[in-house]
Amino acid sequence: MYLPQRLPGQEWLGVVVAIPEPWVSALTEIRVGLGDEQGTKVPAHITILPPTAVDKDRREDVIEHLRTVAQRYTPFRVTLGETGTFRPVSPVVYLSLAEGARECTFLAEDIRSGPLYAEARFPYHAHVTLAQGVSDEALDRAMSIGSYEASWMVPGFRLDRVDENGVYSSMALFDFESA
Repeated sequence: MYLPQRLPGQEWLGVVVAIPEPWVSALTEIRVGLGDEQGTKVPAHITILPPTAVDKDRREDVIEHLRTVAQRYTPFRVTLGETGTFRPVSPVVYLSLAEGARECTFLAEDIRSGPLYAEARFPYHAHVTLAQGVSDEALDRAMSIGSYEASWMVPGFRLDRVDENGVYSSMALFDFESA
C-alpha cells in the first residue's frame, strides 16, 4: 500500500465504503489466501479516498466536510463484477463494480475537495482489491477468479485513520440521506 509523505502534525485519513458480511470476510480470506499481507490488516472495502496526509488540527473541518457530502447522496446498490488488473502500471488485481461505480466516482470527486483536496496519483477507479504487491503467479490466480457474486445497498461511508503499518481504524460513519 502506498502511503504519501506525512509531515509532523499530520495524520493519514482515508474514506471507504464498507462491504457487509458475509462478503467482507470471504473477500478478505481470498486476499489473504493469495498471499497479500495487507489483507490481514485491512478488511475488504471500496476505497473512495486513499490514505491522504491531513493536518491533525483540520480533523473537525474534515468531519464537517464529510457530513455535508453525505447529505447530498442517497443509498445506492453495489454489485461486484469481473476481475481486472492495473498491471503493468501497478501490481494489483481487483473486482470491478458492475453496479455502483458511477455513484462511487461521484462520491470520490465530492470528497476529494476542501480539507481533503490532494492531487490524485491515478484516476479514480471504483474496485475491490483482491491482490496487491504479490507474485505474478498470485496475481494470475486472482485474475482466474473471473467474477464474484455479491450485491448490497450502500447506506453511507466511513472515515478511517491509517497508521504507519497501513492498518485502518474507523473514526466516523456518515450515513446518506434517506431516499
